[in-house]
Parts: sequence; structure tokens; C-alpha cells
Amino acid sequence: MNQMNENETRAGVGQIAPDFSLPSIQGDMISLADYQRKRNILLWFSRGFTCNFCRGHMENIADGYDMLLENGVEVVQIAPNLPETAQRYFESNMPCHPFICDPDKRLYGVYELGDAGSLEATRNTVISFSTAFRTGVGIETVRASWIDVMNRNFIRRLHHHALTAVDQGLFVIDKASIIRYRLVISPVESIPTAQELMSLVDALCPA
Repeated sequence: MNQMNENETRAGVGQIAPDFSLPSIQGDMISLADYQRKRNILLWFSRGFTCNFCRGHMENIADGYDMLLENGVEVVQIAPNLPETAQRYFESNMPCHPFICDPDKRLYGVYELGDAGSLEATRNTVISFSTAFRTGVGIETVRASWIDVMNRNFIRRLHHHALTAVDQGLFVIDKASIIRYRLVISPVESIPTAQELMSLVDALCPA
């Protein structure tokens, strides 16, 4: 786990968060500008619904989501899935927080999140699936991967699964759109719990 030097990135601590306007799978357009002066933002760049670790983190966020909202915090999750496959996977059980798909990982690039390449991707796949089957969610992980890959973009999605190991990123952004915290971790590492995230916001964001 490592926090990048904020002086070496355009999306570093103390800088204005790069804005975007993208549709969530729930149907709303999400823009950081819409939250200015209203809510602090936890912007999470994840591995999406195919990652059993990320699905576990989503459950943790869901458990603490009401607490976060009540304290003026919104969670926005970015995932490298296709919008139509994410909607198919979640169907009527949509995430409680905005879930935005960025299959070409352009926003990941804007926030300067790296890709460790195919060797690391292979290692992560082995860790992910072995952990999934050991913890009883192996079948669900296979189903999620099948939905993500087996579509009209098969070659592109297969390339995404087999050859990329994009970093996870967590950004705490205050009501003035200033980045107060930046965490970059590998795809198989854990993000803070909802309660830990709330503590970060309390400690770092102006009232």
C-alpha cells in the first residue's frame, strides 16, 4: 500500500479534483461540480463487479452508506466495466451509491492511476479466484466475469481481464472540490471501511 507524492501528480493532495460528467448505471449524470458546497466525496476507482474483493468493499460501503450520507458524504465508484454488462449483472439490485463505468479507463488516466501489466494481472487473477472459491463466492465471481467478457466486445473485454492490472485509487474530495487524501493500492488490496472513511473525512475536510 502506498500514497503517491502529491507533488508529482495533477490529481494530488491540495489540488482541485479533475471534474467529469458521466452517466451512472442507475441512470443519473454524475458530475463532481454538482456536489460543490453540498457534499464531500469519496471517489473510488475500483476493479468493478468482476472483482470479489471489490464486491466485498461495496457491501461494507452499503452497510455504512446511510451514516455517510447523514454526515454529508457521497461515495462515487468508478469501474472499468461496460455499462450494459454492469446493469445486467446488478439488475434490480443496484448499488446504493453512484456506480460509473469507464471501460476504456480514461478517467483512471486523468487521475493518473497506473497499470502493472499482464504479469501482475495474471498474479491478481490467481489470488482473486483462489480467494473467491476459498471464501464461498467462487461461482458468483465466475458468473460476474462471464457476464463482463461474453458480449459483443469479447476481444476487448478479454484483453481487459487478461492483460491489465489497473491500480485502485481512493480520493477524499471536500466540498470545494479540493483533494484532501489520495490512496493508491493494488487491485487485491483493501480500501478502508465505511467507518474509517468517515473518520478520514472528519479529520481532513473543513466543516
